[in-house]
Amino acid sequence: MTQTILVVDDDLDTLTLIGLTLQRRGFTVLKAQSGPEALDRLRTELPDLVIVDVMMPHMDGYEVCRIIKGDARTAHLPVVMLTAKAQTASQIEGFRAGAIDYITKPVHPQDLVARIVAVLERARAAQADTGSNLIVVAGAKGGVGATTLAANLALALAQQHRTLLIDLETGGSLAIHLGMEPQQGLTNLLQLESGPNDSAALNEVITPHPSGLKFIAATDLFIEPARIGLILNQAANLCEACVLDLGWGVGDVTRLVAQRCKAFVIALESDRVTLSQANRLLQVLKEAYMPPEAIKLVWINRQGLPAEAGQAAITAALGRPPDVIIGPAADVLYQALDKGQPLVLYQPDHPVAVQLREFARQLLPPR
Repeated sequence: MTQTILVVDDDLDTLTLIGLTLQRRGFTVLKAQSGPEALDRLRTELPDLVIVDVMMPHMDGYEVCRIIKGDARTAHLPVVMLTAKAQTASQIEGFRAGAIDYITKPVHPQDLVARIVAVLERARAAQADTGSNLIVVAGAKGGVGATTLAANLALALAQQHRTLLIDLETGGSLAIHLGMEPQQGLTNLLQLESGPNDSAALNEVITPHPSGLKFIAATDLFIEPARIGLILNQAANLCEACVLDLGWGVGDVTRLVAQRCKAFVIALESDRVTLSQANRLLQVLKEAYMPPEAIKLVWINRQGLPAEAGQAAITAALGRPPDVIIGPAADVLYQALDKGQPLVLYQPDHPVAVQLREFARQLLPPR
């Protein structure tokens, strides 16, 4: 299948030259002479790759890249910057904006094509990897047990797969659940120049858990969706299964990970407020074209409510019953948190721990 590339450059001669070079190598080429024009084209057409100049009037290439990477519909597109700005600081800024490669002018046409082909192959492989075994855990609202669920699922998966657990909730508490005091985490990664573009840098901020699970602690800083996408690209090189604790709420990050993950697990309770929030989250996932079967509803029945009544309330509000019912186990879950040992480790034979391991096997069967 012919691949399509959108080329964005305010210089018509450069635009024409790059277009001819790529067309001669079998690519279909779309053209835009400004950032706004490029974004308009992306509203109706989705190429396989975008090449963008940095120095353009009205909207520079960095801003174009940030907008592309911040939109769930286009966040997966690899962006290459092609520019005369060769300074290291400019290249760092390009990567921070979400570019997958940075090519400086002048460049020989043969070298340009070789770089573009390599980027397309790398992006295709990364997309396949991050989409295959990425499991997202989110709460319909705060306090429903999503972090408890994420910690236990990750530890259960780690018994069968090389597993990486990332706390994406701002100021998240996963480290407390795991009984860990990490010295490194996402804060350190964001401060590095190479940052999420380098799997070695990502590896440096991992804290190993005694179980074999790899863990990356949360940050209090805002992370742009583009940078989260780059983190997930690099995470694919370090694990077989990647679990994200997304926290709760709906935003661009929700839409981004929905397009990449194997399963999106929603932790909920059966009360009216939680179910209203869950409905909103389900609508966002629908708009992100996530297959319904990839969405898993987990009712964490910590209060021991009657199962039939709870299931009926969930089905009436969300149009489907919960896929998994966890609990009741409020006391033992609290004891596990107090010990800094998630239930699957603290009391591995407890019925709820057995449930959690079985759910993990359903999400990602053993090799």
